Amino acid sequence: MWRLLAAVVVMMLASLPVAAEKAIRSPDYAATKIKLLPAPDRQPINFDVRLAKTPAEQAYGLMFSPPLAARTGMLFIFAKDGPRSFWMKNTPISLDMLFFASDGRLVSIIANTEPFSLTARKSQKAAQYVLEIGGGEAARLGLGPQTRLHLPVGAAVNSAGSQEK
Repeated sequence: MWRLLAAVVVMMLASLPVAAEKAIRSPDYAATKIKLLPAPDRQPINFDVRLAKTPAEQAYGLMFSPPLAARTGMLFIFAKDGPRSFWMKNTPISLDMLFFASDGRLVSIIANTEPFSLTARKSQKAAQYVLEIGGGEAARLGLGPQTRLHLPVGAAVNSAGSQEK
């Protein structure tokens, strides 16, 4: 009897790492390139981004993420302009959050967020897109009120988040 019980316990313990890995595995995000135009008289800046289009992808976001390389990030895509609020639950890195209206105008920046914070970070105005990049990256690149978001050339991201030609 004890041998059977010990065998069951060993099998259960062996399966724990697999269960834990499944519980925290990052979604399989689509990726694309976007451009930010810091100001009318400045050159565009290219970014490689992962797209958070579904509620599950948006809820996971950059949780458990290692530091982001320069000019990389995550673009959250919502169906339309609206109030946006984010937190840093399980996010071990500082981020800059850039909130863009549906026409590409930057409407709010929250810089250098505190890792792991559960404090809600809210856009000042309604936004359809939120770009998360490494903390301090927006200031380093000179991003500010005149910054515009340009989605991939030849492709628009519709309200469901898929790309159309």
